[in-house]
Amino acid sequence: MEPIKSIRFAFVFIVLIIEAVTDFRKKEINIPVSVILVFAAFGMYFLGKDISATNAIIGFAEGLILILVSVVTKGQIGIGDGILLASCGLMLGGRDNMVMFFFACLSSAIVSALMMIIKKADKKTKIPFVPFMIPGFLVMVLLSLG
Repeated sequence: MEPIKSIRFAFVFIVLIIEAVTDFRKKEINIPVSVILVFAAFGMYFLGKDISATNAIIGFAEGLILILVSVVTKGQIGIGDGILLASCGLMLGGRDNMVMFFFACLSSAIVSALMMIIKKADKKTKIPFVPFMIPGFLVMVLLSLG
């Protein structure tokens, strides 16, 4: 793996851990941390051209779509999740961001179903999403190594 990509991945992983802890404890996202990721993404763009501007914009747009879904569903999906996904998209690019998001959704669906089966949750129970972005990110990293 290229050194610049390793730095990108490490930066995103650290931010995801910080945001996952905040989301788990407070059911909210620490917006300034996501903004720092945006500025870091711009800085990384000038350090290494491993992600094109178009690819970064596509990754950012994926998060904007999630923000739109949050608005349309009146907060059923947290707007902070979309902000974080948009920030990660700038750093990871469209493909890697979408892979991470897909596996985050998959893992949250599995855990939610299991919680409903064992009667620890019902359809109205809200669970934090960002902690599921970590396994999604790790699967994405493993897939990108191959």
